[in-house]
Amino acid sequence: MIAATATLTGALAWAKVPNEEAVALSPGAGWIMLAAVTCIFLILFLQHEGARRLWLRVDDPRAMGLFRVVFGLCAMANVNGLWEFFEYLFTDEGIFLTDVAREVFAHEQFLGFGNGLDGDPLGFLDAGGVLQWLKGPKYSLLYFWSSPTAWWIHWTAFQVAISLLVIGLWTRYTKWIAWFLFHSIILRNHLFWEGTENVYRTFFFYLALSRCGAAYSVDNWLRCRKLRRAGRLSTREGPGAGAGAPPSAEHPQGLEPIYAPIPFWPRMLVMLQVATIYLYTGVVKNGAVWAKGDAFYYALNLDHFYRMPPQYLSALLGTNLFRLNTHVTHVWEIMFHVVVFGLVVRWALRERLPSLGPWLGRAVRGAWIALGLSALGLALYLLPVHYNRPAGPAGAGWPTVDALRGMIAGGWVLAMALVAWLVHRLRRRPFEVTLRGRTYRLDADWAMRWFMGRRVWLALGVIFHGHLIMLMNIGWFSPGLLSGYICFLNGAEIAFLGTLLARALGRLWPSAPSWLVPAWVRRRERPTPHADWTLPTFRRDGHRLSTATILTALALALGGVFLTLHGVLAYGWVLAGIFAFLAGTTWR
Repeated sequence: MIAATATLTGALAWAKVPNEEAVALSPGAGWIMLAAVTCIFLILFLQHEGARRLWLRVDDPRAMGLFRVVFGLCAMANVNGLWEFFEYLFTDEGIFLTDVAREVFAHEQFLGFGNGLDGDPLGFLDAGGVLQWLKGPKYSLLYFWSSPTAWWIHWTAFQVAISLLVIGLWTRYTKWIAWFLFHSIILRNHLFWEGTENVYRTFFFYLALSRCGAAYSVDNWLRCRKLRRAGRLSTREGPGAGAGAPPSAEHPQGLEPIYAPIPFWPRMLVMLQVATIYLYTGVVKNGAVWAKGDAFYYALNLDHFYRMPPQYLSALLGTNLFRLNTHVTHVWEIMFHVVVFGLVVRWALRERLPSLGPWLGRAVRGAWIALGLSALGLALYLLPVHYNRPAGPAGAGWPTVDALRGMIAGGWVLAMALVAWLVHRLRRRPFEVTLRGRTYRLDADWAMRWFMGRRVWLALGVIFHGHLIMLMNIGWFSPGLLSGYICFLNGAEIAFLGTLLARALGRLWPSAPSWLVPAWVRRRERPTPHADWTLPTFRRDGHRLSTATILTALALALGGVFLTLHGVLAYGWVLAGIFAFLAGTTWR
């Protein structure tokens, strides 16, 4: 609904840039959005058991393992793609001397650091200077020493660390080393930055937070070899079929699975980040060019973007297919986040979460209604400064602002009522359609799969980024973002796709080595299953945050808004206080 609000107001903003009247309304819009965020928090709080099970569940490690390999290769290529400009961008013999780079890109961080000129000492002046530097955020070794020799040492260390990360050796350490060295390189100079760098920075951090070395890695191969020698590994041919086995007379300590489970929440963060990137890029794509559908034409015909001369293709398709592509891309980006919503809903339906009861159920529905009305209020509040009704006789057929507000409000409430009815009908009395003697059950799971499912939204994303990769030279943005799609698949799905590829390779290359085409693939057996979550060896924590703790955190967050508004305290300190409060409560 927030996305729909942004689309509605943005689609009408074809004129003033910047829209000063809209900027003047930003405080009121901020309060409405705060109300919407509070509604979202209440929805999660009232269903906290489901939210806890979703975020804190264990996961098949193969999704993050494949993501580690693909994203690591993309991160390596993103840096190495600048090879022609290495010394120009990152050394003191290029565009910035070392002290100039510190002054331009990290001035406040190095206020306590002397540059060795005019009697100034070289290095940190005192402990306060060290503390100022530690406050960050530009942690780059190349701010201290950036001669060509220093650069090539740094680059070599990064190549070693990222290569070890890709193959999965000593992953617990190499992921953080590669993450730091990656930032140390790109933070030395921002002149080459695009949106690509921020995408890679966030994905790299989520990857480092995960136990990404638990699958498709040398680490897991060494682990399995050690367990096999000790007689504690569940093999495909033995008890558990690779999923692990509980203690028995033959195996008193039980058998460990081939793929040990890992926490799910880092993978969820990657999915949310992908959806957030698309939502933001879709919302800011407003104005006349996008409204008319000409954005694809102009982007493809920019001289510094296209890979091949596009003039002939543009002459044939510029006013038809290109416009359709523009509108489909715009809607797809804005609405992509529904795929995350669909995954969560389908998971909740499969989990069969306990009923909330009549009172909590009504409270949740009330929070959803309040969220929808908050989004409507935001659209109506911002509408006057985004609606450009032609002046004079040309605007005779156009509705007034008040009339348009009424139409939007009526249609919005009607749409909310229709959605509520559909949700109730799909969950309680699913539709049944008979075609050619076969009856199809159209229930909530079917609706989630087809209207909010991965087969639609990820397929459109692959087509979109495929066009960008083939037709436009925009670096490693698209491959890096596409690597995040891996996290939308679970380990069993990745194993199934890998098995299909191995079977095809086995047919094309009958003498392929066993590490490429295992014997069980040639026998057309099922992929190795994920770990048995019910095994007693897996740690389970029954502790939960109390209701009073969660509500106190909400009160601190809302109170921090007022403190920030009146200049008493920066909101970053409020967030730090909330984190410290929750961490202390959890420890206690």
